[in-house]
Formats: sequence, structure tokens, C-alpha cells
Amino acid sequence: MDEQAEGRALDRLLPRWDHREAHSIAVRAPRTRVLRAVEETRWRDVPVFHALMLAGSLGTRRDKADEPFLASMTGGGFTELHRDEAQLVIGAVVATAEPKGPARLAEPVADAFAAFDRPGHYKVAFDFRVGEGRLTTETRVLSTDEAARRRFARYWMLIRLPSGVIRREWLHGIRRRAESHPGTHPPNPEPCNRQ
Repeated sequence: MDEQAEGRALDRLLPRWDHREAHSIAVRAPRTRVLRAVEETRWRDVPVFHALMLAGSLGTRRDKADEPFLASMTGGGFTELHRDEAQLVIGAVVATAEPKGPARLAEPVADAFAAFDRPGHYKVAFDFRVGEGRLTTETRVLSTDEAARRRFARYWMLIRLPSGVIRREWLHGIRRRAESHPGTHPPNPEPCNRQ
């Protein structure tokens, strides 16, 4: 599957965006193993985020160290929007005014997400795509009106850099897990690239 084909799910679900961040890393493991590692990677495999959560909660998240990182996100308002043999897309619609938080989406969720345009919200989607020995993750955010756009822009200024660090750490954790599986090639020391 070529890079253009791989990008189609995120492009269909969130073709326009206000904010975007993408990172990639070389991974020496079969595609199915890499995507399985995306789901299996635990909080403790993402040291920066795990440390931030421990510091922020005064240790109350210690019991979450072995919880899959992605499962904790989908349990907190994100949902799976697309899955195939080369990619996984996760997303949420979030209200920026009271009551704040994730909005409930009708079934089928992917179609409801793509069509959602009620004011006072932002849509966020991120994917993991595997192709040609690389794992790529891209995050896109689109606000549904100007007030939500201004609100989210302030938040983005605060979280963009730490979020990028977390994403790179997440990719490294996924690669370690994917490449530690018996039968894979020796670990790849190549750094994570920002796109």
C-alpha cells in the first residue's frame, strides 16, 4: 500500500484542519506486529508521559503503569474511527463550552465524526500508519467555529511542544515493543522524525 493510499482514512475523516502535527520512525517489524504494538504499548513504555502523569496526580496513576496507553485514551472519550491492515485512526469531538468534554456521536461513529459541525466544539483525530518500514502518526484538529478556534489556539500554544515530545516517546515505545518480538530484525537506532 503506498503512502497516498495509507493517508486516505484520515483525509476522509478530517480533510481540513487548523492545527497539525506529524512524526515518523523507522521500525523493523511486520506491519501487523507494529499495529499490535500500537495497542499494546503501556504507560510505562512512554516514560515522559508516565512521569508527567505521576507528578500531576501525586502518584495516583501508579496503578495505571501497565494499562495500554491507547486503551486509556479510548476509555476517556476518544473512539476508533477507522482500522485496516496498515492504519488505525482514533478521534473525538470535544465541547469547548459548558458542559465541556467529549460529545457522544451517533452510529456509525466515523460518519458522525466526519459530518459533525455544531458550533462550540473541536474535532481531533490522530492516526498510526505503517508502510515501507516506517510508522507515522499524524494529529489534526479542526474547530467548528471562530470562538472555539480561538479557545483551542490558546490551548495549542501550551500543549504543542509537550505533545510532540509525548508523541515521539510513544513512537519509540511502540518501536521497542514491535522490534522485541521474536523473529524481528535487531532494534533500529534511528531517531524519530518530525514532519
